Amino acid sequence: MQIMHIAFCIAVFNFALVAFFLVKDSIHLNLRLEQPTPLFPIFPIIAVLAVFIGSFLFKKQLNGVTDIPSADDKIAKYQTAFLIRSAILEGAALMNTVAFLMTSNSVFLLAAAFPFLFLLISRPAKQQIIDELNLTYPDTEKL
Repeated sequence: MQIMHIAFCIAVFNFALVAFFLVKDSIHLNLRLEQPTPLFPIFPIIAVLAVFIGSFLFKKQLNGVTDIPSADDKIAKYQTAFLIRSAILEGAALMNTVAFLMTSNSVFLLAAAFPFLFLLISRPAKQQIIDELNLTYPDTEKL
């Protein structure tokens, strides 16, 4: 899961970096609602909502996971929840980066940073997984 997490983070960061260098000469910050593109108020709002939706779906997916007897099933359920949250965060960050690339408006890059930072801090750690899944000794060695 940590390798998948690194891949998600590197993909978002590299795409934002490439987008930045492609439009670096025309970058501007425009916060006015009356912009020529309809992307402005919607995409940053989606970025913020993605953090809450990703967290909600992650927690919902893990509801009742401690009642599952098999550690392998618990870990599989956790991986599914982790992938769903990561995909939602990555999607919101990439979507705002594309809007930045299209418009050169840095507000989209700032909006992309929000789900990206949340993706960075949601790195799965072994002890965190053990605690959330209520795993005991022989099963902890599977992580």
